[in-house]
Amino acid sequence: MSTSAHVDPTGVPPPHSTCSEDLPAHVGRRSASEVFAEFIRWTIVQEPALLRMLPADAGRESFLNYYASLPAEGDEAEIRRYVRGMWRGEAGWAARWIARSLDQNGTTRPVRVLDAGCGFGTYALLFARLGATVTAADLRPDRLEVARWRNANLRWLTQNQCSADFARIDVTSQLKGEFDLVWVYNALSHIDPPEVFLEKVRQHLRPGGVLVIGDLNGANPGRVRKLDAVRSNIHETYVAPDGEAHAYAVERPFTPEEMRDLLTSHGLRVVRHELFHGGQGSLPDPLFKTLVEPLQGLIRLGRRWGKRQAVLATRV
Repeated sequence: MSTSAHVDPTGVPPPHSTCSEDLPAHVGRRSASEVFAEFIRWTIVQEPALLRMLPADAGRESFLNYYASLPAEGDEAEIRRYVRGMWRGEAGWAARWIARSLDQNGTTRPVRVLDAGCGFGTYALLFARLGATVTAADLRPDRLEVARWRNANLRWLTQNQCSADFARIDVTSQLKGEFDLVWVYNALSHIDPPEVFLEKVRQHLRPGGVLVIGDLNGANPGRVRKLDAVRSNIHETYVAPDGEAHAYAVERPFTPEEMRDLLTSHGLRVVRHELFHGGQGSLPDPLFKTLVEPLQGLIRLGRRWGKRQAVLATRV
């Protein structure tokens, strides 16, 4: 990509540098919540102006569809609600875990994150901004190209080398190295077979590491009906442009019980499991913590109404 592609057309000051190479994680760093909110705001307010520079053949249309679901740039109330909702959800879980681990490690060793099924790279970039060393894996070259383009622009704006490594990896067969955190967002329902992947996670997760999963709730009958109406088969094959074929599941959601059984049967222990019903960011903190958050952990009570589920697990 030429240097001319990295011109800030927005007039918005670039995000501050927050990478672990600038300061030790435990010295003078802004809070994880500040870095988190700043990055999410960047994706909503600043990055859209860069989209016209994204090559049309690099998945621009599908990426623009992704942006259509984000709050409007000038709607400050909706942006604040969106940021609060993400911070209170599984992305916030992972961000706080990374921040705590960086504080504990200091400069002794990096916090290594695997983003399994990274798509356009939003969470991989977020975790890299927090200071983690990120391996971002996906099967689709078009999405990886968009993710690398976003990474290059973010690195230019922040004027540092904070980055994620985006690679075409089949997470059921090609994982290497060890990870402190494995992030699987809207991806477990596509990974096929999930049993093989979870066995790989157990093998590659460092002692004390965590697996964080966010996905659909397969016990919600409305969600399941919508999925059944738009798919003919669950098990498909994705053929990459170079002809390499990979097994692929078409939105195969798990019920909360199936999710727990799947994890525990592969050497993982569930330490947090919640159902999200929507409106995560609508209430102020006191009301959210006293009224909403306790209800999210009542899986049996809300299993048919929860829209999404989030799980945090460790190695047994």
